[in-house]
Amino acid sequence: MSLKGSIVIAFSGRRYLMVRHAQRAWEYPGGRSEGNETPLETAKREFVEETGLAGTGWKECGIAHLVTGDLALFTCKVSGRPKPQTDEISEARFLTALPVNLSFERQEYFQLMAMAGLGPKQKTDYDAASREFDSLRGKTASDEYWTDALTRSGHIRSGARILDIGCGTGRHSIALERAGAEVFGLDYSAGMLSRANTKTRGCWAQADAAGLPVGGEKFDLAMMILGLQHVDDESLAISEARRALKPGGRILIATVSNARIRRNITGLFPGLAKLDLDRFMPVPELKWHLRNCGFTEISQYVMRTPKKTETVDALVERFRRRYISTLALVPEKDFERNLAIFEARLRKICGNSAETDVEITFLSAVKML
Repeated sequence: MSLKGSIVIAFSGRRYLMVRHAQRAWEYPGGRSEGNETPLETAKREFVEETGLAGTGWKECGIAHLVTGDLALFTCKVSGRPKPQTDEISEARFLTALPVNLSFERQEYFQLMAMAGLGPKQKTDYDAASREFDSLRGKTASDEYWTDALTRSGHIRSGARILDIGCGTGRHSIALERAGAEVFGLDYSAGMLSRANTKTRGCWAQADAAGLPVGGEKFDLAMMILGLQHVDDESLAISEARRALKPGGRILIATVSNARIRRNITGLFPGLAKLDLDRFMPVPELKWHLRNCGFTEISQYVMRTPKKTETVDALVERFRRRYISTLALVPEKDFERNLAIFEARLRKICGNSAETDVEITFLSAVKML
């Protein structure tokens, strides 16, 4: 077998390093062998040239069979600010999600990540979760804050055509319809859509966010409310939302910041913060992907609800019923033990009652003309 060269996936914590080739687009560092170089020597030389950094802890991951040829794949750990040493590279950047503009076949990048041990995100079974989804959340005092934040951040006016991507049981779609908008809801889960249909015979359809079954330039607003963290190819989903928007239309994404995840009370539950940090893209990077996908006028609004006091018993019971999707990802064999640790930590810090609130970051951006 004749190797074309070597390629490197370099990790800094959860992030990996990518470079933008001057004549192509975004790709992992790497290149062709020179002289009698071994594949590892090629990987290390190309990595220094394209990033200005020297990795540590190098590991060989096998041979990747790509359309353009066979490449030896290596991983390493890296730190520091990248500074390309060759004019072939226009930019180098740490990311947690692939850019929309890539040099080679998109699926090949996911193949390489899988070889490097970075598989798809863990997924919540929303068909199962749909059975109790609304009863666990129900109508709460925070609903008015959600509707206000959506209307304000999305610049929603009466008669606006809205695409609700990841609509779930239709909670936000229905609220905006009552405010005079025309809303079309899409979700990957048939169970969630079935629940939405019990509320109103609106326009609901099953779909993948990375491949929307809608025509181009049809909507004034495309919104993804706490849904992007479930998508493996985030930038492709953003690009699909852009395609569905009219020129000058707006995208609205609701997410949870990494800072909030780290300081939230859910962090007392063993492993829960890590699960969320692995799924939620950092807000600064999300803004970068919006710009890279062709959005401008990016604005940010943080919704914070007033703190409410509830008993630790009630809070633990909500956790036991897995009131947030991340709890469904905790292995069943570990759940009760981790729940007991969570309760013990909570009582030690808060006593018999605790204050809770909701904090959501909304990002709004306009499709460039």
